[in-house]
This record gives sequence, C-alpha cells and structure tokens, in this order.
Amino acid sequence: MKKKNREPVNPEKQVINQDEKRKKLLKQIGIAAAIILLIMLILLLMKCEGCSSESSKNRNWEKNGHSYESKLDGSELFGDGSEYDNTDYGKMNFDASDEESARLEKERLEKERLEKERRDKERLDKEQLEKEEKRRAEEAKKKAEEEKRLKAEEEKRLKAEQKRLADEEKARKAEAKKAAEEEKKRKAAEEAARKAEEDKRKAEEEAKKIEEKRRAEEAALKAEEEKRKADEAAKKSLEAARKKAEADNALSEKMKKIAERYMNSESESEKAKLLDEGAALAQEILKKNPDDDSAHYMLAQDALKKKKYQNALDEILKAIALNETNYLYHYDAGKIQYILKRYEDAGGSFSRSCELNNQYAPSRYNLGLTYIKLNNEDKALEAFKQSVKINPEYEKGYLEQARVYNRQGKLAECVKAYDTLITKFPDNISAMMELGSVYYQNGKLDESEAQYRKALLGLNKSEERTLTEYNLSRVLYDKEILEEARKYAWLAYDERDFVLNDIQQANIIYNYALIQEDFGKTDEAVRLYNEALVHNPNHVKSKVNLSAIYMAQEEPDADKALELLLEAYKTDKNDFSVNNNLGTAYFLKNDNQKAVDFYKRALSIEPLDTSAMLNLANVYTKDSIVDDAADLYNKVIVLEPENLEAYVGLAKIQIQKGEAQGAYRNLLYVRGKNPSFRKAEVDSLIAVLEN
Repeated sequence: MKKKNREPVNPEKQVINQDEKRKKLLKQIGIAAAIILLIMLILLLMKCEGCSSESSKNRNWEKNGHSYESKLDGSELFGDGSEYDNTDYGKMNFDASDEESARLEKERLEKERLEKERRDKERLDKEQLEKEEKRRAEEAKKKAEEEKRLKAEEEKRLKAEQKRLADEEKARKAEAKKAAEEEKKRKAAEEAARKAEEDKRKAEEEAKKIEEKRRAEEAALKAEEEKRKADEAAKKSLEAARKKAEADNALSEKMKKIAERYMNSESESEKAKLLDEGAALAQEILKKNPDDDSAHYMLAQDALKKKKYQNALDEILKAIALNETNYLYHYDAGKIQYILKRYEDAGGSFSRSCELNNQYAPSRYNLGLTYIKLNNEDKALEAFKQSVKINPEYEKGYLEQARVYNRQGKLAECVKAYDTLITKFPDNISAMMELGSVYYQNGKLDESEAQYRKALLGLNKSEERTLTEYNLSRVLYDKEILEEARKYAWLAYDERDFVLNDIQQANIIYNYALIQEDFGKTDEAVRLYNEALVHNPNHVKSKVNLSAIYMAQEEPDADKALELLLEAYKTDKNDFSVNNNLGTAYFLKNDNQKAVDFYKRALSIEPLDTSAMLNLANVYTKDSIVDDAADLYNKVIVLEPENLEAYVGLAKIQIQKGEAQGAYRNLLYVRGKNPSFRKAEVDSLIAVLEN
C-alpha cells in the first residue's frame, strides 16, 4: 500500500480530536452495555417459557414471580448446551435483532482496533519525527559550533601571521639601520687607518735615512769585532767537538752495559727497570749516532714488550746489520719471526744463533719449536735432545720430547720421557696431567687414573685442578666406576668458574649431565645440557643427548628433538650421532624417506655401527622393503652374533617372505639366550609358527 504524505502535527487540533474520540468511545461502550443487557433479558424470557408443567405447579403466584432456591448465575443463564442435545434447531425461531447486534458489535470492535492502530501509528510517527528534528537540530548546532571554532582559529592564525610579518618587517628595518651605521663606522675607520698609515710611512722613511747613516758608521766597528769573535769561536768549536766525542763514547759504553745486563738478568723486575732506562737512552743515542747496535737492540726489546712485533723485528735486524756476530741478536730475531709466523726465517735465525754459540740451550729449544711448525718432528726431537744435553736442568726440553713422541705414536718413548721429566722435576703437575691424558688416549685407564690422582695431590683450587677432576671423572666413567665418576664430575662442575674458557666449561657441564642421566636423573640432565649450551651454543653432544631424551619420552617430542638436531647438523654435518638421531626423529614423524637418508649418511660415517644398521632395517621393515631389511639384520648378526634385536627383526622378515623354518629357528635362539627379551612378542610369533 502506498503511504500518504503526513501533514505537520497541530498540537491544539490533536487535543480536540482526542476529546472527541473519548466521547465517542464512551458512547460506544454505553450502546454495547445496553445491547448486552437486552440479550440477557431475551435469554431469560426464553428460559421461562421452556418451564415444564411440573415446575409450574410449584410456582408461588402470590409473589408475582419465580421462586428459586438460589440466585441466577452465569451457568444457568447461558448453560453448556447439554439439555438441548435432541432439540431441532431448524425449528427454533431466533430473534433477528440478536444477529444484528452481534454484527454491529463485531464491526464496532474492528473499528476500535483499526482506530487504535491508527492512533499508535500516528504516535510513533510523531515520536520519530520529533527525534529526527531533534537530531537535525543538534547536528546543525554542532556544525555551527564547529564553523565558529574554525573561524576563530583562522582569525587567530591570521592575527599571529600578521604579527609575525610585522615583527619581521620591524627586525628587517632595524637590521638595515644597523648595517648602515656599521658601514658608516667602517668607512670612517678605514679613512683614519689610511691616514695613520700614510703618517707612519713618512715617519719610517725619515727613520730609515737616520738608521742607514748610523749603520754605516757601525759597520766598520762591527767588522772588526766579528773578526775577533770568529777567532774565539773557532777555538771553542774545536774544544766542543772534543768534549762531544768523549760524551758520545761514554753514552755508547753505558748503552752496551745496560744491554749486557738486560741480556744476562734473570729477574723480571730488574729487566723491566733496565728496559725502561735503556729505551730512553737508546732514543737519545740514536739521534746522535744511528749506528749504535745496542741502542737498536734495546728499542727492539721495548717494541716487543709493547707487542709491536714488526717494529721490534725492524730494530733487531738493524742491530744484526751493525753487529752480525751477536748470537742473542739472532735468537731474539728468531723469537719475533716465530711470533709473526715467519717460521722459515725463524728457523734460520735460531740456527745462526746456535752456530755462534752452541752452548745456549734456549736457541736449540726454540729451533725445535720452529721445526714442529715446519712439520719436521724428527729435527724437532733432535733439537730438544740437544737443549737438555747442553743444560740437563732445561725442563721444557724434556716436556717437548715427550709431546713429540706422543704425536709420533711412540707410547713407550713418550711415557719414558714424561717419567724422566717427573722424576727430575717432581713438582711439574702439568707433566703428570699430560701423562694421564696420554694413557687415556691409549686405553690405559688404570695408569691414567693413577696420574690424575697424583696430580690432584699437588693442586689447590685452580683451573688446573678443575680440569684434572674433569679428566679423572671421564676415566672413572669409562671404567664404569660410576659413583666416583659422579663425585669428581660434581667437583669439576662446582669449581667450573676457575676455568675461563667457555668451551671447556661447556665440556665440564656436559660431562656431569651425562653421568646424571646415567643415574636416571633425566630432569637434572636436561637442565645441565641446556646450561652447557649457554656456554657453547654449538656444543653438538649436548644437542644430541637432549634430542635423545625428548625422543625417549612416553610421548616423544620429535619436533623439539628435530629442532636441536638440525642446529647440530649445521655445526657438524659429519657427526655420526647427529645423523643417526636425525634418522630416528624423522622416523617418529613418519617421514621414512628422510629417515632412510640420514641413517645411510650415518653409516657412511661409521659403516660398521650396528645401531644405525638396525634403525635402517626397521624403516625398511615398516616400508616392506624386506630384502634390504634382511640383508641389514644378517650383517648385524655377523658383526654381533648375540644381538637379539637383529634375530627378532630377521625372524619377522622371514615370516613375511614365507621362510617359516628360518624364522622359527631364530626365535628359538632368542628364547634360549634370553627368555625375557621381548617375551610377549617372541612367544606370540613362535605360537603362530607352531600352529
């Protein structure tokens, strides 16, 4: 239905309409009440006419009406219709006025409903219109206020801009005025200066004439005086040259004595004092005499102390050029060349020092160290032997002999050299520690343990003690003396702060974590492995062991393990454990192809490792690659004839291939070797084969 356009509301007209509606409604209510009363009377008359003859006998005519036991109520008036069940409604005669009244009443009620709806609609429309007008008024008010605010801000901005322009104009005028005044002053000053300069020039010209005359008069007198002074100066110059030569000789002698004392001194404090004095004196001497070899030597020592190695080498080579036969000059040149990694040059310098003085043990010893750098262990060994032959108390010579023998794999000679050193120098704890490491590397755990315990007796808390406790712990762990291994691992861990090297600290923490894990303290081990990674984020073994713990959980965390192992793989792609564990992590994630790739890579690193073979065989078994799996199980059995895991795996493959007899024989072997090994699985497989 198309809506009609609504006219503006007139409040006064609205009040009048409401009064008329109220009157009309009251009138309608009165009519309705009259109709209802009329209907009730008609029904009552109908009931009276239907009374039976029996009831008419009981009427009390004296009272001119009906006599009832109770008052007339609604049920008696309208009834429920039950007494008319057999009535012939077609024969009943209803008053037509009742139907009309009902119709009129229905029409009235419908009109009232429509009127109410109309009034409600008008009221809602009015309220909506009022709200809309109020909203528009508020928006207009806000818009006016915003325009007023913007206008005020614009006026304020314009005023500020006008003020700024005025201020700038004022400042510009003031500046122009000031500049004009300064220009005026400048021109006045220039004029005054010009005039003063002119006056000065005239005065100078006059003075010059006077001075020239005076000088001409003094020239003759001065020439005569200069001649006299020249004669005296010649005499003084000869005397000064004689004294200077004597003084220079004295300084050179002093320099030589300082250099000799420095070379021969064994006191570090005295050498430091001599070096300071000698360096200062050398600077003074070389200004006058650049050919003083002792001065160049002392400057070389000063530069060496300050770690200015190239300067030190330049100075010592100058000293050698001036005095080639000084064996100590060549010895020091060799040391500096060794520091600069110029090993061929260092070897030549030490050899020349030995030629000039074959009884100087340090030259032989350092020549040996240089040969090691030049990968000539035999010549190095001979040089170290010569050093202790020259000086039987030259401790370092014995130590380096032992180290050369160790690198050459000559265990007996190495041990003998260390024993000789320890016998001659019982306080050399480092030698005991090194000998313990040599024994450990060669699998002689008892001898290694004895050396480490002996070393600990002479050590207070220090870095050396901490490292020795760590080494002893490793030896005891390999000997499966776990309680004592844990004791020394804990001592090393507790004293780890004595060790300044982060990598060594990480190894100490890792060692303690490994032993704690063996004792079933997994949570503590996890904490310690993570602590080791704080000191050395690239500690591969800690990452490998952490990954193994995560994969061995009741609910394996393959993702966390994989994250650690991939980090370890970046550090060392050729580590067997990293590749083997990566295979297991991918196997847990059902990525069998990657698992196979990493297990194969692990076997390329350690081809005879049976754990990697079994892991790869298990993947092949899962993927039904039965022939390759069987080959791996058989290979494990050849390498480890009592590896029950391999027998069970091979039996399962044989069952798949229909080789029941071979499978039955392998399973019986497992039961006979260890009845409890995977008992339920083995028993069920045997039962299947027997049936």
